[in-house]
Amino acid sequence: MRIKCEMDVVNRVLPSMNVKKGGKACHTQLSIGRKPQSDNKEGVLFIMACTAKDRNGTKFQIRDNVEQIFAKFINEGKATIRLKDPPQDLCLCKADPLQLKNFLTLIRKASLGENIDKINLSTLAPASNKSVDKPKTKMSVTSRKDYPLTKSFPSQLEYLHVSQCRMKKIDSRIFQLKKLQHLDLRENVIEELPSTFSQLENLQELILCANKIQNLPSSLCLLPKWKQFLSLLDLSNNGITLLPVQLCELDNLVTLKVDENKLETFPPTIGRLKRLKYLSASQNQIKTLPCSFMQLRLEHLDLFNNPFADDTKSDLEETEWQAPSLVECCARMIRKNRLPYSEEDLHTHLCRYLDSARLCWCGGFCFERCVRATTSFSLKTLSPTVSAVDMRGRTDVPILLFLCSPQCQRKYKTNPYAYWR
Repeated sequence: MRIKCEMDVVNRVLPSMNVKKGGKACHTQLSIGRKPQSDNKEGVLFIMACTAKDRNGTKFQIRDNVEQIFAKFINEGKATIRLKDPPQDLCLCKADPLQLKNFLTLIRKASLGENIDKINLSTLAPASNKSVDKPKTKMSVTSRKDYPLTKSFPSQLEYLHVSQCRMKKIDSRIFQLKKLQHLDLRENVIEELPSTFSQLENLQELILCANKIQNLPSSLCLLPKWKQFLSLLDLSNNGITLLPVQLCELDNLVTLKVDENKLETFPPTIGRLKRLKYLSASQNQIKTLPCSFMQLRLEHLDLFNNPFADDTKSDLEETEWQAPSLVECCARMIRKNRLPYSEEDLHTHLCRYLDSARLCWCGGFCFERCVRATTSFSLKTLSPTVSAVDMRGRTDVPILLFLCSPQCQRKYKTNPYAYWR
């Protein structure tokens, strides 16, 4: 039985001698077996650790020599095997959890002297170069001639950069890279984003700038792993006209880049992105910002070259209030409680109706029964680093807001610059 992992050998005697350990974990092939001369089933079992520097391997006897196994984090591919002689701890990490469980189970049985004759164990032999070489975790392809057409991508890739390859669709083999964390597909001709992104469970950064993408599917923003891990999303220089409201469900998003698109506004609930620190949306068609934009607390903000109005005076529509319909009351409660919905649950026109929700200053939602108001707002209150919105150095922009009730309307009349939620 063999597994591949990162292993660090810790000598427990060194601290008592006031000696600090200076090593670090390295890629290792661990095997369980018998020495070549021990062909019978009564031969002594050993753990053999082979590395790139020591292909012949170091052997540790198992029977009556394993003091304890620490497996609290085995589901993360981590474990520690404590040996009696020599007094060392074998600290394992980055192992396949399932293989590691089977490996440790066999060690427990062998250390207790249980019968494992039914398990076929090969004789211990030096490892090949391929087995002990550290797997490739980064790969960059910058031309079509270098693209791997006849061979697969390394299975352990964590960083993949593919640009200037005229890729129209994302290669399905990329979605088989279970450990991929950073995916950069800039400067291609990708038009659509497939739902198979759900297979990339560890994806943290996605760069798709300089393609031909026209919309971001809302279903991708609702992927549990995207909501949990995705921290950077770059959609600059595409043809996107609208960002889905589901984008605001990406709770871990830190950086959002949507420069050089055709956006006219942001999602009304963009203020929910509490971890967002870097926002760039220059050279779009944005004329007003939603009121929840004022809830953001950024470190860098760039809205340069958008057609914001020069002079924005605070104005309020005067209208008679009418009670909302039953449909709107239900829709308000669905959006307020953040209940998930999709076209599998509701008719398409009801999903579009829910997507059209407007956010009031009080944090509630409204649809037809609301009052519209516009006010001016300084971007300098949101971020210490703000780019001017035009060549004149202006940082004041119009904020479009909606009031859901007469109470909110009265508060707005009292102080139009108060964000009371």
